[in-house]
Amino acid sequence: METNRKKVFSGTSQVQAMGFKNALESADIEFYELDKSDSSYVGLFDEIQIYVESKNEVSALAVLKSLKY
Repeated sequence: METNRKKVFSGTSQVQAMGFKNALESADIEFYELDKSDSSYVGLFDEIQIYVESKNEVSALAVLKSLKY
């Protein structure tokens, strides 16, 4: 199965990811979150990824860049 999703964020900060998700919602950009947290090693190998449709990639990156994290 092929998808047209592009990764616009990858990180370990839950707070930063929440800020990005809120900003994308405010801009009416649909996103998909992939939480790769490992419950066996809480805080060590946590990774959160946020994807958007390829047609929204440029807009999403502009929104996220404006946050200046």
